[in-house]
Amino acid sequence: MKRAMALLLMAVVVLASGCIGDSVGLTEEKVLEALQSIETASYDQNFSMSMHFTDPYTNKTINFTMSGRSVGVFNNTAALEKGNMSITMHMMGMDVNMNWPYFVNNSSVYFMVDGKWYNVSPDDDFYSRAKGSLNVDYIRNLLRTKNVTIKKLPDGYAFRVNVTFWEFANATNQTGYLNELWSVDGERRVNVTTNTGWVEVRLTKDGMPTFIETHMDLIMTIKSYSGETTDIHMTLHETVALSNINEPVEIKASEEIENAGDFEEIFW
Repeated sequence: MKRAMALLLMAVVVLASGCIGDSVGLTEEKVLEALQSIETASYDQNFSMSMHFTDPYTNKTINFTMSGRSVGVFNNTAALEKGNMSITMHMMGMDVNMNWPYFVNNSSVYFMVDGKWYNVSPDDDFYSRAKGSLNVDYIRNLLRTKNVTIKKLPDGYAFRVNVTFWEFANATNQTGYLNELWSVDGERRVNVTTNTGWVEVRLTKDGMPTFIETHMDLIMTIKSYSGETTDIHMTLHETVALSNINEPVEIKASEEIENAGDFEEIFW
């Protein structure tokens, strides 16, 4: 009887210490290890943006919407990536549609427009949108900077965390680009207020990410040269599905990329 009580007491002590829970649960450390092990993957990324504001000169309400999808594969070891991006924009009764293949070689990003390749500057928003592999860094940065609670689901795990716009910008490595874009002569011309913002990440039992969803409701306040301000209400939504993780992929560059032009040429 004493021996049975001793064994029971030992089991309670082990359980209270967290040893059993740690061995069967998914921790942040395990997720970070899983992220570090990702070499290749396929991704299907969908994004949408809507915004409206009142034109200070005409007092009219201006509405703008944009939606898009990027489908591609990446190889982190070779620093290569390829895919296709489609975008639809609607403003003032006009629709603009784009459907562009893209290729990434290390820090260089190329888009094919009307059969010709163009090199995209790192300062361009299309640069980061063409790099689906950055979503792995996105999750890693969130885990390192935010306190998260990983919850067990019937088919895996998930965590959801509130984020501000600038926390999102930091996690996606866009802070420097935005600060430069929104400043004139050292003065910030754009300020952002986050009404709501959250990120949800779903994981396998091994800690591999399978789905990322980001939602934000923002107010962007833009200051003109005369000192007047305009508020723009903006809603952002993005989902990324990752699959075929660490499966073999073949990514080859077109020989025509060697003669790629400047991406800004297509807008002139």
